[in-house]
Amino acid sequence: MEPELEVQKRLEKTNSHTHEMRNKGLIPAVVYGKNIGSMAIEVNARELQKILAEAGSNALISMKFNENGKTKRHKVLVKAVQRDPLHRNLVHADFHQISLKDRIHTTVPVVLNGTAPGVLVGGLLSPLLRRVEVECLPTQIPEAIVVDISGLEVGDVISVADLVLPPDVRINEDLHAAVVTVAAPGRESVETVAPAKEEKAEPGESGGEDASK
Repeated sequence: MEPELEVQKRLEKTNSHTHEMRNKGLIPAVVYGKNIGSMAIEVNARELQKILAEAGSNALISMKFNENGKTKRHKVLVKAVQRDPLHRNLVHADFHQISLKDRIHTTVPVVLNGTAPGVLVGGLLSPLLRRVEVECLPTQIPEAIVVDISGLEVGDVISVADLVLPPDVRINEDLHAAVVTVAAPGRESVETVAPAKEEKAEPGESGGEDASK
């Protein structure tokens, strides 16, 4: 069962109201989607942080709020969060309302598993792609793409085409892009992959206060 997050509509958007919210442990946020449009909301920062810590950045969340005296719920994903650069506290969040029947695009981390033999003889392990974009149903988002590096010798490369994906999950990356390599001793691997698509706050991070559309 997905975690539940109760939110409130945000009627005021002044700086003074934002300051008052944060004193109460709340942060401003936006939820948008084809069935909800775009709605400014207030979110309990501690509850959201708990969900991210326990269920991960791609957690499917049941968002609950009151509208005209009626309780409404929507399935949402965290699209982006912004944090205070000093203390790393949550300061803003974007949520995407989704349908469980529609495939979505999201990014998941790449996790290396095992010990590369090439490293044991002095090779340099170079992870080149730390997150990948996938397409799947919201209920099928993998926590991570696990890459077995136990067979990597010096000079070997694992590319996107070599990744093992869960059923019904497609990857939206250049299949020839290198994911990880083991460079020869004394030589640094040259990263040929474009920098990971801007980390959309966490699940990617952004520095501004505006919601990503």
